Amino acid sequence: MKKSLITLLVTGLLAANAQAAGQDNTWYGGAKLGWSNFYGVDESNALTLGNETNDALGAGVFGGYQINKNLGLELGYDYLGNYKYDATTAAGAFSDEVKAQLAQLTLKLGFPVTESLDLYGRVGGGYGWADTKSDVYKDDSRFVVVGALGAEYAFNRDWAARFEYQYSTPYGSREDTGVRMDNGLLSLAAVYRFGQVAPVAAVPAPVPAPEPVVVEKQFTLSSDVLFDFNKATLKPQASQALDTLYSQIEEARPKDGVATVIGHTDRIGSDAYNQKLSEQRAQTVANYLVGKGIPAAKINVEGRGKSSPVTGDSCVSKSKRELIVCLAPDRRVEVKVEGVAEAQQ
Repeated sequence: MKKSLITLLVTGLLAANAQAAGQDNTWYGGAKLGWSNFYGVDESNALTLGNETNDALGAGVFGGYQINKNLGLELGYDYLGNYKYDATTAAGAFSDEVKAQLAQLTLKLGFPVTESLDLYGRVGGGYGWADTKSDVYKDDSRFVVVGALGAEYAFNRDWAARFEYQYSTPYGSREDTGVRMDNGLLSLAAVYRFGQVAPVAAVPAPVPAPEPVVVEKQFTLSSDVLFDFNKATLKPQASQALDTLYSQIEEARPKDGVATVIGHTDRIGSDAYNQKLSEQRAQTVANYLVGKGIPAAKINVEGRGKSSPVTGDSCVSKSKRELIVCLAPDRRVEVKVEGVAEAQQ
């Protein structure tokens, strides 16, 4: 009987797959009340048992330390009541009572089922007393094996109820108390958990600001539209093209934008002449844009002379007049706008 109950306890612990206990590294305490049953009674050879009262009122108190949600250490005291019996011996009939008490230390293994309900098991041992009422036998105390299975339901952070079956053995001995017995205690307990704190709401990690996007736009105007050949003053009709350019710049203007006006010439003439002409034309366009409202501090001016042609070798073996016409794409003004665009959220 004893071996089968121990096997049941161990199997129950292994089969349980779920305990929502108190918070880690906190203390708890409680009290229990229930039905105490003495069974597996083995009497002395000198006794012939008659009537027996195996049932009694059991009660206990306990306290424990919750190491983590699955593991706790528990210390307790149980009053298991009296086993009463009538017996006859060679000397005659008599009645006796054996009062059982237990001080125990167990390891509590818990398995959460839900946020409020846990299944648990306790295994350990303790010191058991068996005190006789009559003078026929004497008191006995010894090491007792303890095992329990139960369920614990938390009403809130601090209070919980526990329903448990506890098995402990042995109490008494045939030689000292006249009987040796096992005990099963089915109890209901109230549990108070100390030091429980309200859960802190998780603060979502801040969403990183989107990385700014560097933008660059380029606009190109033909110098032949803006200027006469070899000149740096604007033609009367140049304002229409420059007004369109200004509108495009305003539409594309990024945050902290800077415009760079770059003048280019063809390859006709000396390097120095073309460099100076390209700078003058770039400055003329920049002045017009400043006049339209773009801050002068936001405009840079460059002249690159004839260093960056776009016609390549396409205009060889041409007369001067034909060459001037062929090299028209090289005579240009470029406006580059660079800045940071706000990234989309």
